[in-house]
Amino acid sequence: MSMLLVVVMLAGITIMSSPTKVMAAGGNTYYVDNLSGNDSNGGTSSGSAWKTLTKVNATTFAPGDKILFKAGGSWQGQLWPKGSGASGSPIVIDMYGTGNKPLITGVKSELSTVLLKNQEYWEINNLEVTNPSSDPFTRDWKGARGERRGVYVLNEESGILNHIYIKNLNIHDVDGVYTTRSGGIIFDSVGSWTPSAFNDVLIDGNTLTDVDAYGIYISSNCIVRYGMGDLWEWVPKPYGAWTPSTNVKISNNTVVRAATGAIAWNVTDGAIVEHNTVQEATYLATNAAIWWAYADNNVVQFNESFATRNGSEDGTGFDVDAGNIGSVVQYNYSHDNAGGFMLYVNDTYYTTNTIVRYNISQNDKGRIFRYSGSIDTVLNYNNSIYVGAASGNPVMSDYFTKSSGSPKNIKNYNNVYYSVGDRGWTLTGQTFDSNAYYGGKTLVSSDAHKVTVNPKLVSPGSGGTGMNTVTGYQLQSDSPLIGAGVPIANNGGRDYFGNLLYNGDPDIGAYEYQGTVPPATNKTPIVFTPAPITPLPKPPGPAPGNLAPLATMTASIATLSGSAIKGLNDSSYDNAWSSIDKGVTFPNYITLDFGTKTVTANQLKLITRFGTGQGITKLDLEYYNGTAWVPLKTGVQLVWKSSDTTNEAQIIDFNSTTATQFRVKINGANLKWGNFAINELELYNNH
Repeated sequence: MSMLLVVVMLAGITIMSSPTKVMAAGGNTYYVDNLSGNDSNGGTSSGSAWKTLTKVNATTFAPGDKILFKAGGSWQGQLWPKGSGASGSPIVIDMYGTGNKPLITGVKSELSTVLLKNQEYWEINNLEVTNPSSDPFTRDWKGARGERRGVYVLNEESGILNHIYIKNLNIHDVDGVYTTRSGGIIFDSVGSWTPSAFNDVLIDGNTLTDVDAYGIYISSNCIVRYGMGDLWEWVPKPYGAWTPSTNVKISNNTVVRAATGAIAWNVTDGAIVEHNTVQEATYLATNAAIWWAYADNNVVQFNESFATRNGSEDGTGFDVDAGNIGSVVQYNYSHDNAGGFMLYVNDTYYTTNTIVRYNISQNDKGRIFRYSGSIDTVLNYNNSIYVGAASGNPVMSDYFTKSSGSPKNIKNYNNVYYSVGDRGWTLTGQTFDSNAYYGGKTLVSSDAHKVTVNPKLVSPGSGGTGMNTVTGYQLQSDSPLIGAGVPIANNGGRDYFGNLLYNGDPDIGAYEYQGTVPPATNKTPIVFTPAPITPLPKPPGPAPGNLAPLATMTASIATLSGSAIKGLNDSSYDNAWSSIDKGVTFPNYITLDFGTKTVTANQLKLITRFGTGQGITKLDLEYYNGTAWVPLKTGVQLVWKSSDTTNEAQIIDFNSTTATQFRVKINGANLKWGNFAINELELYNNH
C-alpha cells in the first residue's frame, strides 16, 4: 500500500507539471484539421486528425515525418513543431485536400508565426501566413510592433544547421519594425560563442505582400573579418568570427511592398538569387530592393526589380553593399526605381571584384549608378540603359568619398546609354571604352571607341512589367551597335535574351544581334583581373596564453542592456562589458569561474577605452581556496590617461596562485556617464 501511495503521488506530480512533449515515430504522416480534428486522436489519418497548433507544438517529430494541414483550414497562434530530420529524410510541413492554403495567423504575444529554432532538415510548403499588428510602423526597432516575422528560422549558438526549405508560401501583412530581423521570411544566425550558420537553404516560389521590414532576409552576427567594427544596432553582439551560410538559393519569389527592402542576405558564400520579382520595395523607409553585404561569390540573375520608393539615399533596384567579395549581377531588369539601377557600397571593409553585365535599366530615377566609398575593381559591360522622360533628369553616376576612400578601377565596356534627359556623369574612378551614347548629357568624350549616332534599337523605352517585355532593346538590322563592341573573356556565354555570344564581333548593349553579320575580326578580348584580397590587420586582442576565455564570467552588478558579460573574455577589444548606468554602488565583483578545472596565474590585465570616463580606479584581487575568498592583492589604485577609443591596459601582477575561481573586487570607478566598463579582462601565467 505504501508503494502504491508513492506511485499515485508521483503520478499526481507528473500531471501537475508542464506537458511532456510527445515523441513521434519516424516516417509517419500526421493530419491537422481545425474543424473535425481532435487532439486526443492518433493524428495519423485524415479521419483521426489532430485539431490544434498546441498539439503539433508539443510533439517532437522524427526524420521522415510529415505534418499536413487541411486545405481551407485556419489556425491562430504560433506554429513551432519540435525535432529535426536527417539527411535524406527531412520533416515536411504541407497541406492535404483541395482548396485554399491552410492559414496560420500570428498573435501579438508571439513575434514569429512559424518558428524553427536550432532545428535542421525541415521543409515547409503551401501555407498562408500572416502576423498583423495594429501599432504603427516605426524606424525605432524597439517600437511597439516588435521584430515581427512570418517565418523565423533561428540558429542560436548551434553550429552548422542543414537543409531548410521554404516553398510556395503566401505570406502577407507582417507588421514589424525597421530591422533586418523583422519581415516575411527571416533566417538568423547568432554565433557569438559558437560559429553558427546554415547549409542548404532554399527559399522558392513564395509570394510576400505588405511585409515589414523585409520580404526575405538572411542575417548573421558571425561576421567579423577584415578588422571590421560595428554593424547595425539590432544585430546581436558580440559578433562571432565570419562563418558564411552555404548553398543558399532564393528563387522564383514575388515580393510586393516590403517596407525597407525586398530580398537581402549577408554572411553567405556562393548565394544564388534568381527569377525573383520585386515591386514597390522601400515604401516606408529608404533602402535598396535587392541587396547583399559581407558575402562572397554572389550570383544575382534573372530578377525584375521595379517601382521602389524613397530614393533619396538608396532606393536602387540592386545594391552590392559593404563587405562583398565577388558578385555577378546579370540578366536583370530594373525599371522605375526611385533611387536608380545599381548601388555599390564600401565603408571600411572590402567590396571588390564585381561584374554587372547584360542587364536592362529603364526609367530608373535619381541616379543610374551610385558608388559609395572605396569600391574597387568593377566591370560593367553590355548593359542597356534607357533614361526616358519618366526618369526625371537623373545623373548617370555619382559617388561619395567615405573614410574608406573613393571608388577606383571601375571599367565600362559595350554599354548603350540612351537618354532623353540626364545630368551627366561623375567619373571618379571610372574609365570607358566602346560604349554607345545617344541623347542627353551621356557622352564620355574620353571613350576612344565610342558610338554616338542613333543606336537604332527596335523600340527603346517600350518595356513594361515583366522580364519578357523588353524586346524593344533588341537591335534593328542596320544598327551601328552591331559588331562595334570589344570582346570580353569569360562573358557568361549568353545575352539578356538567351542568345549565344558572340555572333561575329561583339555588339553593344544587352542584345546580341542574331542576323547575318561579317566574320569576327579577332579583336583582343578584355580579361577581367580580380583584385587581390589582402586581409586587413587583425583587430587588437589578448596575447597568447590568456586563460580568461576558459572561464565563465559573472558580475554582481547588473549589466547594461546590450553589453553581454561574455564581452569581458571574448578575445576582442571591440566588444565591451558595462555596468548599469544608474545607481552604481561599491563594492562590486567580477568572477572568473573555471568550474572543476584548476588554473595557475600570476597576472591580471584590464583593457578599457575611455578610461578617464568609465575605468575602474580601485580594486582588490581574490581567489577561492575551496571554502573562502582569500586576498591576493589589496588596495590597488588605477589611474587612466585615455579619454577616447584607445585600448589602454592596466596590469596587476601577483604571486603565482592555483585555483578554480578568481575575482576582482571593485571598490571605485570613474562614473562620468554613470557606469563603469571593461573591454577585456585577461588572466595569464607568465614565467
